[in-house]
Amino acid sequence: MKRLVVTSLLLLSFTAVVFCQSVDEQNKLRIAQALEQAGEFGKALDFYRQLHDSSPGNFVYFDGLRRAYMNLKQYDSAGVLIRQRLLADPKNVSLYCELGDAYFKSGKQDSAMDAWNKAIDVDPKNSGTYQAVAGIMAQNRLFEKAIDIYRRGEKTTSYKSGFIIQIARLYFYMMNYRGALKEMLRLLSTSDKTVAVTYIQNEIESYSTSRQTVDQFTQEMKEQVDKNSSNVDYRRILAFLYMQQKNYKSAYDTYRWLDDHTGPKGIELLEFAERAYGDEAYSVAANAFSEVSRLSKVEPVVSQAIMGYANSLRRLGEELYSDDDRPCASDDSLQDLNAALAAYAQIIDNYPRTQYFSQAVLNSIDIRMNYFHDTKAAERLFAEHGNFAPEYSHTAALARIDLYMMEGRFNDALSSSLQLLRADSRDRSSLPSDVNVLSKLRFEAARALYYLGNFDSASYYLNEIMADPMSDAANEAIQLSDIIQSNKANTQALKDYAAADAMEIEGRIPEAALQLEEIVKSYPQMPLTSNARFQLATAYCAMGNVKEALKSYLVLAADSTGVFADRAQFRIAKIYEVTLHDSSRAVTEYENFLARFPNSIYQDKVRDILRRMLGSNS
Repeated sequence: MKRLVVTSLLLLSFTAVVFCQSVDEQNKLRIAQALEQAGEFGKALDFYRQLHDSSPGNFVYFDGLRRAYMNLKQYDSAGVLIRQRLLADPKNVSLYCELGDAYFKSGKQDSAMDAWNKAIDVDPKNSGTYQAVAGIMAQNRLFEKAIDIYRRGEKTTSYKSGFIIQIARLYFYMMNYRGALKEMLRLLSTSDKTVAVTYIQNEIESYSTSRQTVDQFTQEMKEQVDKNSSNVDYRRILAFLYMQQKNYKSAYDTYRWLDDHTGPKGIELLEFAERAYGDEAYSVAANAFSEVSRLSKVEPVVSQAIMGYANSLRRLGEELYSDDDRPCASDDSLQDLNAALAAYAQIIDNYPRTQYFSQAVLNSIDIRMNYFHDTKAAERLFAEHGNFAPEYSHTAALARIDLYMMEGRFNDALSSSLQLLRADSRDRSSLPSDVNVLSKLRFEAARALYYLGNFDSASYYLNEIMADPMSDAANEAIQLSDIIQSNKANTQALKDYAAADAMEIEGRIPEAALQLEEIVKSYPQMPLTSNARFQLATAYCAMGNVKEALKSYLVLAADSTGVFADRAQFRIAKIYEVTLHDSSRAVTEYENFLARFPNSIYQDKVRDILRRMLGSNS
């Protein structure tokens, strides 16, 4: 019995000692790791050495000590440590890789290469061996030697596709973009071609950080296509690169070749057109969409092409007709917008069952209202084709409210806006949860109330919109609220200005101009006078009275601190350039703009215009 008790006490004592040692080691390990993370490598080394000495077989302690030696650039000590470990584990590929790393960093390149070769000799049929060795070489920027290792691995393993990707990455690191592309093209013979082409394009895009890089890719791909003229995949990648360069002519030629040699007519050109549209190259896109509509015999392709053609023309017209770019008395944009209407009409008349129908109708309504002020045509479109797809119902409702505004039916616009807002409060499914739709409805309600002279109620809805500054209507709400709040001290002036705004919305431009002239004369000290003068200049432009428009813009531009000064100066230059065709004076006015308004949002646009004008004159 006494012997049993003594034995039990000895076991408990031994367990307690082991436990204490374990706790002590865990604490030391935590301290060592914390010191290492803090960059205190010398202090961490002392703890790791103690741990390793106490348990030399523990890999965690060994690896911590090795890292400490390497971080302190004590490479010889690291090498000794690793070699000791290899005596117990001579088949460990990672240890040979780390030994080679220590040798290389200590300047012993031959010894490093010998260690790395031994790593491969341990398991020469395993693809992971080559990845481990090449990876440590790449860390030491031995990119070419790493490529050699992968090439060696390709001869002895079956993991070729993985090595292609790795080799290409190494070429990228060396900024040898042509070599990288040439390597990636090998994927086309080892993988699913569609997947491979997509992967290659994504890699090209991710590394295309400069025009020079894209040019290198393109030059290599052109040479590859010359050598393999019938290779469709090569042509597809070349087309992608031309689009990256924005070289639309060459891209078109390549896509046209693909269209002639693959699948149904028009499919490849349709992709080109969609990409050009995405690049905002609307003229290029319009021509391509038009050609697809002539080439294809497939109804879905034709309808998509006609819709793309119409949208491209619309964008071209809108660019010319934008508030800041539209010169006085210029209807050039209306040609493109008229052509867009004709194309939308093709969709409406010939493809009413397609996904494009509702959008074609709504786009036509928008153009008729906002660019031609043809409210009767807009009403006709609503009456004949007002059965919109559900996803367009809210867009259609907003368009209908806009039409009421243009017809001067402000009470109807207000009633429709409030009805939809009330419906939403009763049934959340009646409107989408998209707050932008709700903010637009609130803004329409505020706008109608503003035109009706009910400024307090208008401010209520404007404040609701401004509570969410990220909503689509927030900027417009801020501008309208600022006009109301800055001028409500003189209610009559504000009512007169709102009335002029309403006339302009209704298309009664001459009447609006007379009202604005009266406001400028009657309320010279009111904050809204600058707004009135700017709108007056716009009204003169709309009536073709270029002389009076310039006078108004000059008054606004003269006050450099005014909120409209830079826009007025920009429009002065634009009138001389486009309307009066006085290039010399236009250049002077643009240069005057750059000198006077260095912080304007139009600076980049003006610089681009000057580069174009001076380049064409030189």
